Amino acid sequence: MNKHIIVVDVGTQSMRTILYDRLGNGVFTSQKGYSPIFRGIEVEQDPRTFKDTLYMTLKEVANYMTQHQIEVDLMAVTSQRASIIPVNRHGKVLYNAITWQDRRSYLQCSQVKERLSMEAIYQKTGLRLDSYFSAPKMLWLKQNMPEIYEEAYKIIGAQDYVIQLLTNRFVTDTTQAARTLLMNIRTFEWDDELLAAFTIKKSLLPEIVTPGSIVGTLTNAIVEKTGLSKDIQVIIAGGDQQCAAVGLNVLRPGTLEANIGTGSFIIAYAEEPVFDENMRVLCSASAIPGKWIVEAGLLTSGNIYAWFREQFYKDLPETEILFQTINDEVNQSKVGANGLVLIPHFKGSAAPYWNPLSKGLFFNVSLEHTRGDFARSILEGIAMEMAENIELIGNLIGYVDVIHAAGGLTKFSTFNQIQADVFNKAVSVYDSAEATALGALIGSLVSVGEYASHDQAFEALRGKAKKKTFHANPNHIPLYIKLIRTKKHLYQAINDSHIYTYMTLK
Repeated sequence: MNKHIIVVDVGTQSMRTILYDRLGNGVFTSQKGYSPIFRGIEVEQDPRTFKDTLYMTLKEVANYMTQHQIEVDLMAVTSQRASIIPVNRHGKVLYNAITWQDRRSYLQCSQVKERLSMEAIYQKTGLRLDSYFSAPKMLWLKQNMPEIYEEAYKIIGAQDYVIQLLTNRFVTDTTQAARTLLMNIRTFEWDDELLAAFTIKKSLLPEIVTPGSIVGTLTNAIVEKTGLSKDIQVIIAGGDQQCAAVGLNVLRPGTLEANIGTGSFIIAYAEEPVFDENMRVLCSASAIPGKWIVEAGLLTSGNIYAWFREQFYKDLPETEILFQTINDEVNQSKVGANGLVLIPHFKGSAAPYWNPLSKGLFFNVSLEHTRGDFARSILEGIAMEMAENIELIGNLIGYVDVIHAAGGLTKFSTFNQIQADVFNKAVSVYDSAEATALGALIGSLVSVGEYASHDQAFEALRGKAKKKTFHANPNHIPLYIKLIRTKKHLYQAINDSHIYTYMTLK
C-alpha cells in the first residue's frame, strides 16, 4: 500500500492541512481559521495561532489516519510570503508576525533608497523597494524595537516558523528568500550589498535551500502533540503563490495563472530573470528549482468581498449559506454594476501602482444603486486591477491566450465570467479551487524522485481533472474597457492631488 502525504498550507486567514494519496486525491482536510490584527496600515498576526492551528490540524489528520489505517511518509509545507517573525535560538517568538499586508515600513524604504537606488535593488532582487517585503519590516523592527532585534537569534517567515516547529531547524527556501529584498535573484544567495543597504546582519537570516528539499523529520514535541510518526520526512515546498503556479500548470513559457485569495496574484513562468523597465512587475524564484516567475499582485481582493458581506449582510440568518445571498444579488446587478467603480486598495496597492498609502474607493454612487451593485462592483474592480497586471506581464512574456484561475472566488461562476470579459481572454478553472497544496504535492513528489519532472507529475496527478473555460462576451468588452480607463483616471487624479498622503498624515 502506497503511503499518503500531508501538505500544510499556512494561509493569511486560515491553515489547511490536507491528506493526499499518491494519485493526488485529497482524502481528508482539516482547516482552521484565524484573524490577523489590523491597526491602520499595520497588520500583525500572533504566531501562537500558527502553532496552535498546526497542532490542531495535524492531530485531526492523524486521527483520520488511525481510523482508516493510513500511513504517511512525507509532509510538505507551503505558506504565505514576506511576513517576519523574530525568534530566539529555541524558536520562542519575541514579537508578533509583521505580515505581508503591513505597510508601516514605508519610511524605512526611503532611508534605504539613499544608500542603494531603487533600480539597483530591482536588478539584484527582481523586487521593488517596498514595505510589502520583509527587509523593510526588519529595519523597522531594528529601529523601533531595538531590544527585540538584539535579542533575536533569527528573523524568519511564516513557512520557516512552521518548519522550525516541525523539525527544529532554521531554514528557508529560495521562493521565500526571494521575497525579502535580501536575496540575489540570479545566484539564489543572500547578497552582502543588500544586507549592508538595509543594515541587517546575515546571521539573523536562516539558511537558504532549494524548494522541495527534505529538511528533517518530526520533532518529539510534534509527535507527542499529534500522534504522527517521527519518521515522517518534512519537505519545504515553497511560497504559496509559486506552488499555486505549479498546481495550475504554469510550467512553460507563455502560461499564466490568476490566483484569487486574500490578495490576488498574476504569475507567469520564466526560463530566466525578467525585468520591467518601470519596475511595476516582479521577478521571483519559482517553486521549480532553477527557474523563475514573473508576478504582479493585489494586496486585497477576496477579503474585500468577505468584508462587504460581513458588514452589509448582517441581517442574514445564521443558517444562510455563506455567500449565497450576496452572490444572488450580484447576479441581479447589471454588467458594469450600473456605473459603480471600485478602486480595490483597501490596504494600499502593489502592482501596478505601488502606493502603500492608497485607499479603497467606491465612485459614482447614487441613490439608485443597490447592495448588489456594490457587491458586483467589488468583483469587477478586482478583475479590472488584475487586467492591468495581465497586460503588463503579457508585454514582457508575449501573448497569453488562456488564464488558469484558482482561489475561493472562482467557485462563483459569475466572477469567472467577469474575469473573462474584463481580461478579454479565456479563463480556465479546474473543478477544485485548491492549487497551492497540489503544487506543493507535485514539487514534493518530483523532489523524492517519483516523477522525472513537474510536467510529468502534473499530467499524472492533474492532467485528467475536469475544468471549465469561460470565454469573453464581446458585448461586454467595450464597457469594461471604458470602466478600466475611468478607474485609472480616478486613481491618478487622487494620487496627483496628494490626497492619500494628506489623509494618512491627518
